[in-house]
Amino acid sequence: MERPGADAWIRQIASLDPAAVELYFGDQEHTWAELTSFADALRQALANAGTPPGAPVAWIARNQPSLVAAALGLLFGGYCISPINPHVPPAKLAGDVRAFNMAAVVAAPEDWTPELIAAARDIGAAGFALRLGADEPVRAMDGLSRVGPGPHRAMAPGTVIERISSGTTGEPKRFPVTAENFVRGLALAGSNEPGAKIEVSLKRSPAIVSNTFAHSAGLWEIMTAFFHGRPIALHERFTVEGWHASVRRFRPKAASLLPAMVAMVLEADLPREDLSSIVVVRSSSAPLPPETQRAFEEKYGIPVLGDYSASEFMGGISIWSLADYRRYGASKRGSVGRLKPDVEAKVTDSETGDELPAGEVGVLNLKTPRHGPDWVKTTDLAVLDADGFLFLKGRADEAINRGGFKILPEQVADVLRLHEGIREVVVLGAKDARLGEAPIAVIEAYPDRAPPTADELAAFVRNHMPPYYVPVAFEFVSEMPRTNSLKISRPALRESLKDKYQF
Repeated sequence: MERPGADAWIRQIASLDPAAVELYFGDQEHTWAELTSFADALRQALANAGTPPGAPVAWIARNQPSLVAAALGLLFGGYCISPINPHVPPAKLAGDVRAFNMAAVVAAPEDWTPELIAAARDIGAAGFALRLGADEPVRAMDGLSRVGPGPHRAMAPGTVIERISSGTTGEPKRFPVTAENFVRGLALAGSNEPGAKIEVSLKRSPAIVSNTFAHSAGLWEIMTAFFHGRPIALHERFTVEGWHASVRRFRPKAASLLPAMVAMVLEADLPREDLSSIVVVRSSSAPLPPETQRAFEEKYGIPVLGDYSASEFMGGISIWSLADYRRYGASKRGSVGRLKPDVEAKVTDSETGDELPAGEVGVLNLKTPRHGPDWVKTTDLAVLDADGFLFLKGRADEAINRGGFKILPEQVADVLRLHEGIREVVVLGAKDARLGEAPIAVIEAYPDRAPPTADELAAFVRNHMPPYYVPVAFEFVSEMPRTNSLKISRPALRESLKDKYQF
């Protein structure tokens, strides 16, 4: 089967066996025929409402079957899928819709609050309530059946999706993705081998998708599953109990877990035999602490293969293969794998911009045709070793200058994670009148253990690192604030500590 654009390619896959179940959601089962029929109904409704070809459509990104089918409809119709986070107060959701000013809005019925209806009316957007399996699966909202005069926000021709960053350091950013780069990224999913073949099989175990659609990881997972002809077991959100039930029900050979999810599964102490079908766990979105990886692998006997992605580069930058794991797993623990075949990387000095030799820490620069012909300087600090493995060392813009000594917060956090009393930790740079900046550590202790003291933790860091790395304060929280992708939210932490520290 020749590979055309993503929309035509997915239609070909859907035609292989229209009666095959493609989507599981609790006790619901939806076939390829149901999904494509709904997708075509939405595509036609948007066209009838006067939605301009190629226009971005506000896709209120709730983890429901209707929104999965709607993503297909937008792709089939040539529209741009523009996710909007529904997990916010109604006024915030309505404000986002106004700010992005799109010609149409598609959402689950429960998201059509009076605030959202008013926002769509104010910007002249067509609006549709979606319910897969209902008598009227695509229902125009009263007074929102036609697109108003605008002008509305437009995208560059050929843009099919907007990827959203995680928002761990600030407001999430949006990155447009062309149809060509969309296909290129989907074809490379899960591989760092040049010329890897695309495997299409409607009989494989489902991909268990519990990442929120409000973050790029969730939407990326369903599109990857569509593209490779793999069924989907959808969850509204991640819970260990729900994920565990799906693993027992579907017996997958591969599973995808964010680093925080890996830790949650490990803490839940699930029976090893319940996970025995899993050959490999893939962990993305953030670096996985080596100690967590080691503990998970020892408990369950399952390799955890990490990767490194960036929304602006449309998919993965580096990834572990199972072959690399078998050869280097023990010696390269903490790496995010080797570069994908269409990616080049170099590490440069943060001050001079000169390229650094293998093994030295510097600013990561990337080049891939998924982004363009030029080198892109990231905000990540990294090491490329002699074997081509990439190690992330934190963010260049988070480095702390303590009286002339440069401190990488993630290095201090990695040491503190070795302490048996610490569940999670973040190191922040706070303003200091004498030294300019100083590190403070925010600690989440285990709820069933006595928390370590500040003096104990200071001594622990001092035993592993130079004295200037020791945080000047240790703040304890009951639970870390997290983004939709379960990453720790540094802005939220700084906001919670603003009465004690300046950042």
